[in-house]
Amino acid sequence: MLAILLDAIVGRLVPTGHWWRTAGRGLIGLSATPLLVALLVYAGLLRLPGWDRRRIRVPAGRTAVGGAARGLLWGVGLAAAVLAVCLVGGARVTLGPAFGESYLGVAAPVLAGLVLAALLEELLFRGMPLARLADAVGPVAASVALTVAFVAAHVGNPAVSGLGLANVGLASLVLSAAFFSPGGLPAAFGLHVGWNAGLALAADAPVSGLRLGLPVVEFLPGPRPWLTGGAFGPEGGAAATVVLVGALAWWAGRHRGREVAV
Repeated sequence: MLAILLDAIVGRLVPTGHWWRTAGRGLIGLSATPLLVALLVYAGLLRLPGWDRRRIRVPAGRTAVGGAARGLLWGVGLAAAVLAVCLVGGARVTLGPAFGESYLGVAAPVLAGLVLAALLEELLFRGMPLARLADAVGPVAASVALTVAFVAAHVGNPAVSGLGLANVGLASLVLSAAFFSPGGLPAAFGLHVGWNAGLALAADAPVSGLRLGLPVVEFLPGPRPWLTGGAFGPEGGAAATVVLVGALAWWAGRHRGREVAV
């Protein structure tokens, strides 16, 4: 009810088509209200007996910061690998003059929007739900169950495809692997931000079908959309499938019943 009320207020103050709703500013508007509500819910749930930040895999101090930093590097690295495969497969990243707003003027709110959206999704699909379910059925089954929900949340995205949804599922499993690493929730959050920001800020590639409209740079999927993702962005192509499967295989090979540092 609070989320609906706040969204209605924002809608009154900032109508559709307004400058604030374009590019990353619109992403901030979409994410901020439900994120505020999610944080309020977490603040209440963490007061329940037996629940604290350790139960939802939020380590203290330097461990949390280090986990987030390493997760960020992982995310940027995976995004760079996908873009590299796309470029080899015929995609192009073009550079041109800025018309209207500067790159930094758009990139800054885009990054802020991506950070808020990643935090919201990690609280909803990792965090307490994944930790609680893992207590009942184990981390693998819990990760698969929350992955189904994560994929369902992306079914309505623009230009979505079957392969795109499969890759969204693979990305969710990679994020869950990061969640169950020593870096915990901060590592999953950092990886999520790094992946989305690496695709959007480096190449203005669509992120799960969402075009964020950065000036100067543009991602062109080329003649092989099955590989490069087409209008859904790199997440919709076989390039992302190869990279994400490789990341999961590495994690599974290193894990073998113990936590893996992120």
